[in-house]
Amino acid sequence: MKKIATSLLVALLMTAGLLTVTATSAQAVCTRYAGCVDTRTTATGPRVVAKNKRATVCGRTTSVGSTIKPFGSLRFTVTRNRGKYKFSKTVPYYGGKTCVRTRKVKKTGGYTLHVAFVPRNGSLFNSSSDSDGFDVVR
Repeated sequence: MKKIATSLLVALLMTAGLLTVTATSAQAVCTRYAGCVDTRTTATGPRVVAKNKRATVCGRTTSVGSTIKPFGSLRFTVTRNRGKYKFSKTVPYYGGKTCVRTRKVKKTGGYTLHVAFVPRNGSLFNSSSDSDGFDVVR
């Protein structure tokens, strides 16, 4: 009888908005804790790209001290060192070498490639990044 009365009182208070129940989701987000897997990302690109052509840039992520393959996303960002050009693309990553093609690079000069590994929410992998550069010539 007490259980029924208590449950009716709780239901009445919840419908009146006087009692709220909050639940927090459990997330095992890694930030350099034990049990999390460190990753190493390598960015590779061409040394020289001709003007008005596309550059093929690649990235690879490996786990450090483990044989497990990291999965998440790779974020590619190509910027011109002197400004006025930025290309950014995020692709899903399941291991291995992943490559993307940029838009046409129309200005000569130096460009910087930045590849960042972004693990999924709740993943046991730590994020990592790497940079590389290339030149656009006539």
